[in-house]
Amino acid sequence: MDVSVIIVSYQSAAHVRDCLASAQAQEGIQSEILVVDNASSDDTAGVVRNLGQGVTLLANRDNLGFGRACNQGFAASRGRFIYFLNPDAQLVQSDALARLGRALEDHPRWGMAGTRILSVEGQIVSPPATSYPGQFHTRNDFARLPGQIAWVLGASMFFRREVFAALGGFDPDFFLHSEETDLCLRLRQQGYEIGLVDDVAVRHIGGASEQRRDPYEVWRQRMDGLHRFWKKHYLPEDAARLVRRDRRRARFRMLWNGGLAWLQPPHSKHWQKHRRYRAIWEASTFFLAKQP
Repeated sequence: MDVSVIIVSYQSAAHVRDCLASAQAQEGIQSEILVVDNASSDDTAGVVRNLGQGVTLLANRDNLGFGRACNQGFAASRGRFIYFLNPDAQLVQSDALARLGRALEDHPRWGMAGTRILSVEGQIVSPPATSYPGQFHTRNDFARLPGQIAWVLGASMFFRREVFAALGGFDPDFFLHSEETDLCLRLRQQGYEIGLVDDVAVRHIGGASEQRRDPYEVWRQRMDGLHRFWKKHYLPEDAARLVRRDRRRARFRMLWNGGLAWLQPPHSKHWQKHRRYRAIWEASTFFLAKQP
């Protein structure tokens, strides 16, 4: 088996069929497809089951979070390469996996590679990051890490199997958000570069499972992941300073947008921003309260 395509789904019934179709259409390489469903309450599991042979479904009774589910899929896989693809994304080219495999074979220093990420309209979005969140406000020295790419979006990540295994996979303490940033940093700390295969494109809707959720819930999870990353990789005083900065900014914006939301219809943009900044303020306050 050349490539194991692992797709972690949650409330993805509207998009997972197109995602799987793009994976099934791959040519020039032997691949398997595994879908790990995190207890979706919509018909995601039913859509996957109806596709018949060629797709393995691992249906969880509880939502394990993105990283744990990825590790679960990896444990059940057989491929020499591991490709993590979001359920709201599709491979554009029919030889995308073959190109990714050749790229890693041609670049032995690469432990993994990202792809070009396109919006539904075809515009380039989410290019590889060259720094870590808040990096320039810390005393960490990342200059000696190999390669120029710091991390890539978790929607499309192509790994050597032995590298992913040696890293222990995703850190299960991250439920959702910042787990790919953590994994990419740990990969570079082990001496590997992160590559970019720019001639492979993935069309990504982005945030499909979050579209109908309260912005407060979405941003609380995002901040919890970011704070975990800072606490794990930065000095305690640097992490606390970053969180205090965010809390200070969020408080003013929370109050400002909260006042404007009173004058707007329900669920207006100002209401959404108020909920977003309230989540940031509360997550920051909670983080700082736990520090010694």
